[in-house]
Amino acid sequence: MTLQTTSVEIPVLQLQNGRFTAAKPAVIIESELRIILNGRQLATASLLPGMEKEFVTGYLFGQGFIKAPEDIASIIVEGSSAEVTLADKTVPFPASTRYRIVSGGGRTAFSGDHLPQIESDLTVKKDVVFQAMNRLFDMGTLYKETEGAHAAGIFTTAAEPVCIIEDIGRHNCLDKAIGYALLHTVSLNDHFLVSTGRMASEMVAKLCRAGFPVVATKTAVTDRGRETALASRMTLIGFVRDTGMKIHTDMTVRIIEEPVMKIYTGAERILAAGAPF
Repeated sequence: MTLQTTSVEIPVLQLQNGRFTAAKPAVIIESELRIILNGRQLATASLLPGMEKEFVTGYLFGQGFIKAPEDIASIIVEGSSAEVTLADKTVPFPASTRYRIVSGGGRTAFSGDHLPQIESDLTVKKDVVFQAMNRLFDMGTLYKETEGAHAAGIFTTAAEPVCIIEDIGRHNCLDKAIGYALLHTVSLNDHFLVSTGRMASEMVAKLCRAGFPVVATKTAVTDRGRETALASRMTLIGFVRDTGMKIHTDMTVRIIEEPVMKIYTGAERILAAGAPF
């Protein structure tokens, strides 16, 4: 498999030590992918090159067009287009098409059925949540190179990564992760997900549809994101920051001095010192 180029060096003037000097920092590459569904253009996505089949599969699942990989008869990715044929060609098509899925957030095309109730006996030690978040950053090579990537990862309860995804958009990361799980038959009922993205309602909704019992992010959770998780019986954790983590705020960098996290829903799935909270 040919490795995709995901960054490029671009000349800039960089202010450092009070002086502007010439530099060539790495900049993340943004590509376009047209999604053609049953012969009609559905959307154009802005995303990092690579894992296009996973992205399309995860996106269609998250939007309710499919319920399982078997619902897709074929995906053909050529150049900047992904042509998808569904096994059921009677699936409703949105009235407004040809829209853009921007890097900062997804756009809902079709909501499908109601969100499921997550039934899972999964429990995760709080230390494992921190370990998974740390590994997400340790393995996030593109962020280290460009400081321009979001990331998401699927982990076991031993903090072992199943997949690590980086992309220009937080939604894209989730779509690629969900698509990876679907195409590789990963049982999400037995795994949890960590992310660098804010957990608003549309982010949480697609993770609920995928069936993640536990989701953690290094950043914030919105009120509707919490409500969505609560309604689906998902454990939702925000502000997961271990000792030594660097938090960039405007022009300064803050170093976390002690581990912190906020459990918004489903605290019974998180174990502290071997017992639930």
